Amino acid sequence: MTLVEPGRLHDEEGFGLIELLIAMVVLQIALLAIIGAFGAGAAALGRASKLNTASVLADQQMELYRSMPYDAIGLDTAGAPTTGTYVSSTTFCLASQTPVCNNTGPRNNAGAATWSCTAASGATSVAVYFTANGINPCMAHRPVSNATSPPSPDGRSYYVDTYITWGAAIAAARGSKTVAVVVRSGSASTILASQVSTFDCSTGNPVGAPPC
Repeated sequence: MTLVEPGRLHDEEGFGLIELLIAMVVLQIALLAIIGAFGAGAAALGRASKLNTASVLADQQMELYRSMPYDAIGLDTAGAPTTGTYVSSTTFCLASQTPVCNNTGPRNNAGAATWSCTAASGATSVAVYFTANGINPCMAHRPVSNATSPPSPDGRSYYVDTYITWGAAIAAARGSKTVAVVVRSGSASTILASQVSTFDCSTGNPVGAPPC
């Protein structure tokens, strides 16, 4: 026969109230840390998604100019913004220049007529011959959102800003145009992506066109 000590008759194994409260606090702290990590990860993924979309928009805009002949590359200088984020960056918008940001419009086509950013039709209309997927290459400041055509790829709002300046590097050098495409967040002036490319006047010249 086994004898049981009187003091152990009411001994119950397990957590007391204080231990249970401590365990709950520790568990809550751990859960909050996990939730915070998920939140930071979601924010990072959202940021990466915006940067990726902005890069695609910049590529899309620059490829449009790469498919055009040199003379047709230009902007509707009269329609370029004179205030706001478009002109606030001195990196891309040269101060005190006319037209705004020292932009240049299209020059002459192969028939010696001037390409036009504003003509809706005809053999000199840039928009008729070089618009791709509804994107007019003459627009200096183009909003992209669900309400635009084409719509935003990810549903967010962006601004695709283009700066085109003309000039020769040195005297008697061939003409060139520098195209800068900047994609900004639609809710702020934050630059998400940018590309800069220089086009020589021999770029995309039609067969039989006079040398530049």
